[in-house]
Amino acid sequence: MNTRSDSVAESALVCAPVELLRPSGAANASLMNRAWHRGELIRVMPGVYAETRAWRELPRWSRYLAQVHAVAMKDPNAVFCGLSAAALRGVYLGRVDEPIHVLEPLGSSRIAGRIRIHTGALDRAIEELDGTLLTGIPDTIVDVARSVPPIEGLAYADALLRRTQYPNPEQLRAINESRNTSRGRRNARWALERATGVPESPLESLSLGVMESAGFEIPELQVEFRLDGYVDRADFFWPSRRLIGEADGGIKYDGTLQDPTGAILREKRRDSRLRRQASGLMHWGWSEVRDSDLLTTILANAGVPRPHRRDAALLATLRDLA
Repeated sequence: MNTRSDSVAESALVCAPVELLRPSGAANASLMNRAWHRGELIRVMPGVYAETRAWRELPRWSRYLAQVHAVAMKDPNAVFCGLSAAALRGVYLGRVDEPIHVLEPLGSSRIAGRIRIHTGALDRAIEELDGTLLTGIPDTIVDVARSVPPIEGLAYADALLRRTQYPNPEQLRAINESRNTSRGRRNARWALERATGVPESPLESLSLGVMESAGFEIPELQVEFRLDGYVDRADFFWPSRRLIGEADGGIKYDGTLQDPTGAILREKRRDSRLRRQASGLMHWGWSEVRDSDLLTTILANAGVPRPHRRDAALLATLRDLA
């Protein structure tokens, strides 16, 4: 197992999204157990609890991150890999009933409750972030790309590449091909051949995957448009038709980052500037990507060129997203 300290690790650990509670003694354990029976506490993992009200307010992806932290709280020596390592770096798309992924150097792969134990630690770089051990970003990307559908793997790969100081897609492909086991190697190739780290959100990467799988022309990314002293950067641009596409996650309007009224007004002004420089402007969000037929209809109706055949099997894998 190749370990390096957190002083040279490439991205910060994302903290638990809720306070996790663990009994410190027999009396304390009894109190927590009674509070759990009364419904005041949720059992996040055996021996680790959270307040019920706070837990219920968490979205699915945050609950998964909390479960990973609960395992780390119980076992400080646990080495997280795959989707669990990605979640600790802030990248998780909310797959249903996902186990916690832990890496061990010896023994055989197995499942212990909610924990899936993997072997093969000797060919992975391990980092320590804030006292938590997890696989390095390149190995995490390859592990995830081998284990999830290709379009989803692209979203993880792009998002994690953006968290490295020196993105190197070629390194990812080399790691995938050099692994001792071939399990998942072919599955990972689609994502790793396309990952660049340029898309600024998983939604943008998923959108690109839908576009390619549905047969559409691949757009230019993060193109800047200058007008009236403003510089507006578009997510997608098709120069052949002068069409702009924007993948909106919705969080910018919910009040958590900024005043929603002001945000909407600024977005309308931005759209107005972009429309003056393009022949069409499209917006879509998570629901249109999960149901790829919706995004396909938006792109087709706007006149995005569609020179290739549709890959129905690849598009169908998006239905597993939360």
